[in-house]
Amino acid sequence: MSIQKGLSLDDPVRFVKGVGPKKAALLANLGILTVRDLLDHFPFRLDDFSSVTAMRDVQPGDEVTVQGLVTSMRFVGSQRGRALRVSVSDGTGTVHLVWYNMTYMYQHFPTGRMVVASGRAEWRRGGIEIAHPIWFASSKAVEKGPVIPVYHASMSFTSQALHKIIGQALSQCLDQIRGDIPPGILRRYGYLQEREAYLAIHQPQNAESWQKARRTLAFREILYLQIGLMVMRKEAKEVRGPKPFSDLSLADGFVQDLPFVLTGAQKRAIADIKKDLTGGSVMNRLLQGDVGSGKTVVAVYALLAAIGNGYQGALLAPTEVLARQHKRTLESMCGGKCSIGFLSGSVSAKEKKETLKRLESGEIQLLIGTHAMLERGVKWNNLGLVVTDEQHRFGVRQRLRLSHGNSGDAGNSATAGDSATSGNSVTSGNLDYAPHILVMSATPIPRSLALTLFGDLDITVIDALPEGRKPVRTLVVSDRQRQTAYAKVLKEISEGRQAYVVCPVIGEGKTDRKAALDVYEELSRGYLKGVKVGLIHGSMPKAEIDTVMRKFVENEIQVLVSTTVIEVGVDVPNATCMVIEDAESFGLASLHQLRGRVGRGSAESFCFLISKATGDARSRLKFLEQCNDGFQVAELDLQNRGPGQFFGLRQHGAGETRLSDLSLSVEDIQRAREEARRIVDSPADETERRLLSKVKSRFGNLAQAGLSR
Repeated sequence: MSIQKGLSLDDPVRFVKGVGPKKAALLANLGILTVRDLLDHFPFRLDDFSSVTAMRDVQPGDEVTVQGLVTSMRFVGSQRGRALRVSVSDGTGTVHLVWYNMTYMYQHFPTGRMVVASGRAEWRRGGIEIAHPIWFASSKAVEKGPVIPVYHASMSFTSQALHKIIGQALSQCLDQIRGDIPPGILRRYGYLQEREAYLAIHQPQNAESWQKARRTLAFREILYLQIGLMVMRKEAKEVRGPKPFSDLSLADGFVQDLPFVLTGAQKRAIADIKKDLTGGSVMNRLLQGDVGSGKTVVAVYALLAAIGNGYQGALLAPTEVLARQHKRTLESMCGGKCSIGFLSGSVSAKEKKETLKRLESGEIQLLIGTHAMLERGVKWNNLGLVVTDEQHRFGVRQRLRLSHGNSGDAGNSATAGDSATSGNSVTSGNLDYAPHILVMSATPIPRSLALTLFGDLDITVIDALPEGRKPVRTLVVSDRQRQTAYAKVLKEISEGRQAYVVCPVIGEGKTDRKAALDVYEELSRGYLKGVKVGLIHGSMPKAEIDTVMRKFVENEIQVLVSTTVIEVGVDVPNATCMVIEDAESFGLASLHQLRGRVGRGSAESFCFLISKATGDARSRLKFLEQCNDGFQVAELDLQNRGPGQFFGLRQHGAGETRLSDLSLSVEDIQRAREEARRIVDSPADETERRLLSKVKSRFGNLAQAGLSR
């Protein structure tokens, strides 16, 4: 490759040859602002044109490459607009290539032309279709090479266009990629040098080199994250916390008054928390348990322990619906044992002012709310414990803000500027300590991954469900048997119960997967005509989502059609039926999480997995029919899909995980963790000291952002 000079990695992307202002604006929609952003926009898939699948062997759900002659072409109508359908045959069968609202594409497909196409196969209109495939004329595919990277793109900026301009950026800036990971570490495990990895991931010679590049860059990201989390953990151990709790009578009394006996797992969790709270250091603990395992009871114990020792407690939830559910639950559980306040973005200015006044005075002992609790101006009297629910919905930034107290402006802190405590204390009034932190997650994560994701936290697992809890009955049904699932939904509704219907996409783009907008219209006019059907998805305004969810909680809506926005944080005991469309589009862990939205009451509950999948994909879904243990599901998902789905949330500013499906084995993750621990404890040379300093700086900036935003 010839290297062109004159472009910096930090330059705006518009200066890359072939981009300019107009294309730069389109790239900005993909989060690409600089040349560095462009090179860090890694391909999520590799289309291997050297491995062609016979058309007779193509199954729905497969990612395949096919090659054949164009036999016919026609325009068809669809819910997403006019579609071009090109039929291609290889003598063993026929595959149809489909483009929606791109009818001009017809000129590329004269009858008899040999084409190579790659993409996801789906069963539609009585045959196998590939929607919006990556394709070339057979001769062009040879020219471009046997493998082509595929990028997350947009309607305005295709994967092919991205590949081209990334090639230009590499030709201008490859020599500037020097890398931060010590070369000795990379050589030790057989990873590529970072410059080599960038070239191989964007311009691979074969599938093997591409996978090696992905592993290298994924290892780098996890190593960064691990070093940062370990630095946080090490510093947290040096921070002064609340005085050791000596009076647990309020919390112990709560347990004695419960109308049921705690499980052994709950008792072990409480024992871990007792040890933390009565010791001399700050608690930073992850409480992990499957849906319905009883985490809330354990959290209430911890909160009452804080309150019983003269401190305030906080419970933070990611959504207002979940926060209000917690308020109702804790008001019932605590039975007048403490004064409870509520704070969210929707409370009136008058109510907020009064709540903040009572909080600062100490009159409110337990505050429940959303991110509004992290805003400037929220001042505590003596905050001792913060509990966050659905921790996987919060990134590193939020966790830092909690562990640093965020109780007001840092500049007004009594400890601001104190090198021993600055940046690690509750910044309000005369408080000079950091509160205890307990984070909860209902997403079962294999321990190896939990240690990586939450390396700054101690981990407690509640691995047993309360006696008498009925497992959700799960059934895999074919797409042609959808009516069976909806017949059961109607029966449940006739008995006064409610149901969810979950779709993989919203429907505002070109896709063959079931879209929430389409299914909502279809059900409202078809199977569920006359039933009160609601709709929510991630593109709706938050206030509108909250309104619809409130109506569903109050049974004003009988069936809720949704995307995965309801995956966590919804507790509606009256909901007994979950229908998941195109279930093969989800990981097993996500399906289990969705299934956990039902089965929360005394009635038997059902989960229908509607799928067109066959073979191994269908077998994986069938596993859920026999298994209700979330940790077993997570382990199988780890084996089948790798750890990538657990790294979907960006940890902003802290070695961001840019690879959507990390090609790491558990062994890779353990290597990163071991190397990070060694570097933090005792860096071996100047390269490792520079890496440690860089990561500390990055996480330090994150901490400051956490305190100031």
